[in-house]
Amino acid sequence: MSKTINHVGGAEPNATAPLKRSTVIVFFLSLVVAGVSVYFSRSYIEGRVNFYRGQLEQEEAMVEVVVPKRAMREGEIVRSADLSIREIPKRFADTGSVAGHNYENAIGQRLSFGVDEGRPMLWAHLEGGLSPTFSGKVPTGLRAMTVRVDEINSISGFLQPGDRIDLLLTSGERGEQQIFPLIQNLLVIATGVQTRVDKTALGGKRSFTTITVKTSPDNAKKITLAQQIGKLTAMLRNPEDESLLDKSPMGVAQLLNKPIPKPKVAAPPKTIKRVVKKTKPSIEYIIGGS
Repeated sequence: MSKTINHVGGAEPNATAPLKRSTVIVFFLSLVVAGVSVYFSRSYIEGRVNFYRGQLEQEEAMVEVVVPKRAMREGEIVRSADLSIREIPKRFADTGSVAGHNYENAIGQRLSFGVDEGRPMLWAHLEGGLSPTFSGKVPTGLRAMTVRVDEINSISGFLQPGDRIDLLLTSGERGEQQIFPLIQNLLVIATGVQTRVDKTALGGKRSFTTITVKTSPDNAKKITLAQQIGKLTAMLRNPEDESLLDKSPMGVAQLLNKPIPKPKVAAPPKTIKRVVKKTKPSIEYIIGGS
């Protein structure tokens, strides 16, 4: 008689174990692949970012150009207050643009064409172009006056356009000369024929016999008269110095610390008294007759 043997209480074989191990392996491989993908993606993105950042940070030659602060119309006079300087890449700048280093040549010129706000101003927009007439540098209401100078008045040749000077006048007869400030804080706009600072000659002397100053019409009259009655001496002042000189004259006595002589008072003219003899009244007698 055959017997059937039953496994009571025994463990049956686990069929899901291989499946779980496969799932874990696949999951692990997925994580590895994802990590590698993230790494390479991040490296690629960082590489592109660094590339474009390098393009942006790459130094590009820049130039300064002059642009109007407002729209300017044809016929207007160019003033420094209407202009500003802007940096733009050199490859975008027009070769005929008014540049930051020579914009002073544009001041005082008249526009031949209108210029929009913020648009680079060209020399072609100006009537005089890059070489305007000298009169354009003289503001309305003022005058440019040329004064003959010697080595002393040229500050030994070191005087430059843009410097400011005081003019002293010496007048009077020998031994009674007086010196006093004539005009103060005058702007020099030319030395000889030079109208711009010569940066190549800052360390050496230059030769010129005249200077041109910017002055009012009344002061121009004073300078003209002063050159005829006495001697003018120029004193160079710091461009930031706005202080005024004492206007009182200095004479020889003050120079030598001597008592100041009192001015001579002319004696009043002598009067001549006329003596009139008084006569007593008398009666005329007529004797005889026909």
